[in-house]
Amino acid sequence: MNRPNTRHKNKRPRSDESNSPSAAVFKKIHSSDGDISKSDIRQLYMVWKLPCHGCHGNTKDSPNCFCGLIPAANGIRKTGLWQKMQEIIRALGSNPSRDLRDSTDTPAGLTNLGATCYANSILQCLYMNISFRTGIFSLELEVLKKHPVLDQLSRLFAQLHSSKMAFIDSAPFIKALELDNGVQQDSHEFLTLFLSLLEQSLSHSKVPGARTIVQHLFCGRVSHVTRCSSCGKDSAASSKMEDFYELELNIKGLNNLEESLDDYFSKEALDGENQYFCESCQKRVDATRCIKLRSLPPVVNFQLKRYVFLPKTTTKKKISSTFSFPRQLDLGKRLSNPSSSCTYDLAAILIHKGTGANSGHYVAHIKDESNGQWWEFDDETVSKLGLHPFGEKPGKASNKVDHKVQGISTAGSLTDNNNNGHQEAAPTSTKVEMFSSTDAYMLMYKCTTKDDNATENNKIVEINNDSLPQHLLDEINELNASYLKSCEEYQSKKDSHLTYVNERRQEVKSVLTEAPADPEDDSYFWISTDWLRQWADNITPPSSIDNGPIQCEHGKVPASKVTSMKRLSSVAWEKLYLKYGGGPTLSSDDFCMECLKDGAKNAVSADVYRERKASLKNLAEAALSGNCPDGPYFISKTWLTHWLRRKNSDIPSDADNGPTSALRCCHGDLLPEDAPGAKRVSIPENLWLFLYETMNEKKADDIVTFPSDCQPCEICSQELSDVASVEGNLRAVKVKQRQKHEKLASGKSFTLHPGQKYFLVPSSWLSEWRAYITATGKNISSLPEPHTLEVVVSSLICEKHSRLLQRPLDLVCKRGSITQKMSTTVGLTVIPEYDWKLFSEEWSARPEKGISAEIAFSKSSQEKLHGPSEATPIVDGDRGKSLDDTNDDLGAREPYIRTDPEVCEECIGERESCALVEKLNYQNEDIHVYFVRGKEAPKSIKEACSKAVVVADRRTSKRSRRTSSGNSISLKVSGSTSIYQLKLMIWESLGIVKENQKLHKGSVEIEDDLATLADKGVFPGDILWVRDSEIYENRDIADEISEQKADMLQVEEGFRGTLLTSGVSVQLCQDITFSE
Repeated sequence: MNRPNTRHKNKRPRSDESNSPSAAVFKKIHSSDGDISKSDIRQLYMVWKLPCHGCHGNTKDSPNCFCGLIPAANGIRKTGLWQKMQEIIRALGSNPSRDLRDSTDTPAGLTNLGATCYANSILQCLYMNISFRTGIFSLELEVLKKHPVLDQLSRLFAQLHSSKMAFIDSAPFIKALELDNGVQQDSHEFLTLFLSLLEQSLSHSKVPGARTIVQHLFCGRVSHVTRCSSCGKDSAASSKMEDFYELELNIKGLNNLEESLDDYFSKEALDGENQYFCESCQKRVDATRCIKLRSLPPVVNFQLKRYVFLPKTTTKKKISSTFSFPRQLDLGKRLSNPSSSCTYDLAAILIHKGTGANSGHYVAHIKDESNGQWWEFDDETVSKLGLHPFGEKPGKASNKVDHKVQGISTAGSLTDNNNNGHQEAAPTSTKVEMFSSTDAYMLMYKCTTKDDNATENNKIVEINNDSLPQHLLDEINELNASYLKSCEEYQSKKDSHLTYVNERRQEVKSVLTEAPADPEDDSYFWISTDWLRQWADNITPPSSIDNGPIQCEHGKVPASKVTSMKRLSSVAWEKLYLKYGGGPTLSSDDFCMECLKDGAKNAVSADVYRERKASLKNLAEAALSGNCPDGPYFISKTWLTHWLRRKNSDIPSDADNGPTSALRCCHGDLLPEDAPGAKRVSIPENLWLFLYETMNEKKADDIVTFPSDCQPCEICSQELSDVASVEGNLRAVKVKQRQKHEKLASGKSFTLHPGQKYFLVPSSWLSEWRAYITATGKNISSLPEPHTLEVVVSSLICEKHSRLLQRPLDLVCKRGSITQKMSTTVGLTVIPEYDWKLFSEEWSARPEKGISAEIAFSKSSQEKLHGPSEATPIVDGDRGKSLDDTNDDLGAREPYIRTDPEVCEECIGERESCALVEKLNYQNEDIHVYFVRGKEAPKSIKEACSKAVVVADRRTSKRSRRTSSGNSISLKVSGSTSIYQLKLMIWESLGIVKENQKLHKGSVEIEDDLATLADKGVFPGDILWVRDSEIYENRDIADEISEQKADMLQVEEGFRGTLLTSGVSVQLCQDITFSE
């Protein structure tokens, strides 16, 4: 059953213009000598059509249709006047009011300049400390001028204090420190170096509370005590005091802060090889070593060692175990002289989000000292948490509030049995609020109660005035005024623009409502549809009305432009014209009589043309079929065929060629019929006259008459004759060569016999020769001749050793016969001696210069590689034997081709090595990787891996494609791409963790991440397959990439090259690096 043809089922049928009302009007005008009535105008300009309402789009067939110029009620468009209001507002730019701070009671954020979250978090912790903030505000103006870092810090703190903006630009401060805002750094290292820099800079101040604010707030004292187990005396160095600004606590294997403190202050036994030399005992003895806490600062920073160094990979790994810490901490019991009233409250938590040690993001949770509220500082965003560090209702599993029974110190103490003076408070069970986190990186505790014993060296000169100094206040007031002004200007601009848009929309709706004119109304005006569309759709309308596109050359309105214009009522026209001006004004009386008369003439001419063409159609078809041999005129056969099939227009156009243009030669005469494209047919005289008349109006210079008795151009005929003679001779030569070399011309292999002499020619040359002699038709003279054999053979000999630079193709021994493998591009092909002698005559070669060959046998393939000296030759007595007899005599010996001259393995090896290096030195080429879901790849994929072929200029998709066995992707790689980098690409595309990838080429697994694709022999177009072992857990590729970048640096740069290390001792930098 045949399926119905649906190719043109939705194609709109073409109307017959000859029967249209407009055609009838044109005929009437033509017959009445240009007499045009009012009804004719209404018909030609489609004035009679009624105004429409609710059309899907604006129709060109009615000048009274104004639908679709604006969207329907509540409708929108993607651009222009009728898009969503929020899109129009967005085009005005960002609204500065969105960054307006609610009040100064709400802390402000800091901008992240790329990777400066580590600095932002520390700065917020320092700013929220009222004592530190007040000390910075109290600095003298002279000191600020001499120290840019202090100056920028005070400005930054002033903006955080009183700015109207919700977040502050930290760029000036980061620039003052000369930090690289694109490199992630460690927040602990930043705090240590920054406090050291501040301590040096603040020493120049004469304000007591500011000069030593860093030491007073953050500096405590410890001593390292070594005690002899024999005499019980401490070492002389044990009395030496050392300052500390933070306590670095181990958390690996520890659950909470108390356990970490116990570990920090625990005693270390010095015995065995580590015995201590006691000055009192004058010998090496067992001893203990521990850290004694002598005094505490008002603010204690606990640095949690979440990063551990892995010696095998020389990288750092983050410890993500849960760690608990209390809201309130009693550190009095940790002092060398215990105190009962030394309580610290949790003041800030620095959090590191992420799994990588060299990546991630820092945020800070800080308590406001004035009201006890906790805030989360995440760069520009500041969120209220309530009275709990992790929010009233913690939603993350990594941070939680927990109530536990924790031992805390109370009145009463016990002395240890060693009488070392260290007292430990007797614990009692009290309910303490605990918090847990897997990301807490630094804890800040602030002292709430202290006695004189605990603070004898850390008394602060309190500065109660927290207001800004005058120079900072003036600067902030100026910044706030400028910011508020920009907010007001934006709001004013927004309000005026929205008012303008609403007015424009109302104007368009008003004019288009009054635009349709009644069909019976003779008072109307014409306007360009393009201009009207731009006016109705653009926010900014055209400057003036432009009716130029709808005018004819006479300055009137032609009927042919009716689809490009609209008929406006006089009311609508007056509104537009009074506001926009322009023109010209085209009213109902501005129809063009000249254009109407021309249209009437063309319409009648088209009818006449159609009628005469229909009457002559049979004559044209008869001419094409050869049934009109006696026609007196020649025209192009191709042209006549196209003329009969023509459907696009009724009469010839200016772009049409004449009926004889293809028959005219460059000399202006008739082309010979054998010339390309010069096929002709003879046509009757009446058909020729019709074509000549209709075409001569358009192509007067292109019509040349060729009577049927016209003789072809003699020059062109002679040229064609010469070409035909050459092609005939060439054809005869090629036929003769095909006959002489029948076996070689067929391209089939033939049997080789031991003892016979053969010759070798390049397979590529033989392929060219075969294509040359078998070419027929138009290709007989188009293909170039092969090179002469003298040149070809000479190019096969190396200059250094006078040996062959190519190897013969391998032999195939099957069913008692020896043949040679076939190739059209590489290697040398064996030809019989008879064919070589003929080739020498035909292709200019000396017979004695040929490369001779014969079939020899070796005992094994290994022996064959040693050269012809170890081969077994065929003696004269063996030449008469059959191949079977020879095989019986020689046993299992392999046949090979012995050449004269010999093959130069040295030069060929060098050439192949260079070719391989060039092939492996590719850049930005495609390879394909299949994700196999199973233990083994399907056979089809393995075969594809071994037969991968480069497809030049083929467009490939980077997206993963589904196959029956898994996904496949195309990757852009180079020969220098490492296996590690390739695995990262696969990880990113297919989601397989690098460690889980089992990558193969064919059946061989690709290992060694440091090797390159060139090392592993992966070429452009190769197909690899990968399997997921699913041994290791999934993780984020971003962490791997960031760690990879960090590992590429041989030495961690840290803050080297910034102001943070300019005045800091080398020992301090080394201590920081070592502690990490």
